[in-house]
Amino acid sequence: MITMNGGSRMVSGKPASCRRDGTSYHQTRPQGRNGILGRSFHLPHCPFPIHPLRSALRLLFLTFLAFFALPSTAQDIHFSQFFNAPLASGPGLIGAFDGDYRFNGIFRQQWRSVTTPYRTFALGGDAANATGVQGLGLGAWLFNDKAGDSKLQLTHLSIGASWTTRLGHERRHSLRGGIQVGFTSLSLDRADLTFDNQYNGYYYDPDLATGEQFARSAMTHADIHAGASYHYQADARTHVQVALGAFNLSTPGISFLSGPSTDLDVRMTGQVMARFPIGTKLDLLPMVQYMAQGVFREMDLGTNLRYILLDSYGLNRAVLLGAHYRAADAGYLYAGLEHDDWTFGLSYDINTSDLVPASRNRGGIELTAIRILRKRPAIPVRYKACPPQI
Repeated sequence: MITMNGGSRMVSGKPASCRRDGTSYHQTRPQGRNGILGRSFHLPHCPFPIHPLRSALRLLFLTFLAFFALPSTAQDIHFSQFFNAPLASGPGLIGAFDGDYRFNGIFRQQWRSVTTPYRTFALGGDAANATGVQGLGLGAWLFNDKAGDSKLQLTHLSIGASWTTRLGHERRHSLRGGIQVGFTSLSLDRADLTFDNQYNGYYYDPDLATGEQFARSAMTHADIHAGASYHYQADARTHVQVALGAFNLSTPGISFLSGPSTDLDVRMTGQVMARFPIGTKLDLLPMVQYMAQGVFREMDLGTNLRYILLDSYGLNRAVLLGAHYRAADAGYLYAGLEHDDWTFGLSYDINTSDLVPASRNRGGIELTAIRILRKRPAIPVRYKACPPQI
């Protein structure tokens, strides 16, 4: 069930009616085990890598072991392709790309086989070395999610900035810190909802009073997020990234019901991603993401393979295939295509939670698109660019 605990949604594995439990408003939302829609989490300390690539791989391995030891649960409003959603991962990744401008779009739909589909749209854009200031990143992030029979809708908009400091003689290491500010709006439509008090002992009677005291059907609260990231770039094909994010630092009180509101917990996120060559044209991209909000946890673990089709000045063509697992919730497959400035991604969740009898393993589809623009110096008229085959 979804619990409107200050905007977080805690999910259990079977559809049911809506009811009130204390000061919390519950709406059913199929998702497998208890999970979270977070805006905030607590993450263990990540050591600063001494040997960046080796340390990052060791951290990936240790996190993989922790996956079996820690109780992990599913989270709603998440992106399976978190590696293609940098602005959703924390303000420490604003401006963290090789280029000048980056634009990102995401569409996600889930649970179509069970009930009213849940749909999420997201758009983002950021700039590196914005306004000509070396190290300054600026970005904006917008997403909208609509959920189930209540049409529970969440819209978030934020703007952010980051600052990058490069380290080392060859400047292959960099540290980045960032902050985002914005707002989140929530609303619901009670017309199609049913309540426990409307069951008369024999059947559901919509004419009976709901027994609920709704104070509002919409609300808005401010958001403050912070984040940091570390990057190591050995060469064009060897890269390590460690990112931390802290969301919803303002911990607003939220409730659709009359009476005391419930504070929204802080959400912490942590990511480790690496890329390194394992062949002349083949790269391995292992990655892990861990999130925590209150007592709830989520872990995503997986690997992508990248096969290079073409790599020359101004031209980049590659295909990607990957397999990932979200603990206690779903496995998902990924296919991607890099075509010059564009990266396209497609993933499909295969549900493995307690909802399998209803979902028949069908979870959700996710589409992503990223475009990175680079300012290329104009070629003087007296010169002619070489064709790509040379």
